[in-house]
Amino acid sequence: MSDLSLPGNERKLLRCLLRFYREIGPGATPGLKGLDEEAGLDRWEISEAVSGLRAKGLIEYWELQPAVRLTPEGLRAVLRLPEEGDA
Repeated sequence: MSDLSLPGNERKLLRCLLRFYREIGPGATPGLKGLDEEAGLDRWEISEAVSGLRAKGLIEYWELQPAVRLTPEGLRAVLRLPEEGDA
């Protein structure tokens, strides 16, 4: 994905998942419950962000937990985003 024009909620979720990735490692798979607070989003915003990022192939989604994880492309995309203060 070369176009990084992601909606703000998708950017917030990607950055949140990057924090988990850095703290836990590549296998970091946080559950969606509580992730809204971690990312600073409402529940409906998390649902929309998950749908958008999943459609772009930037995250993987597990329905049984439910949980999400960055894909390799998602990691590359979030690392190319400007810092939060620069956005």
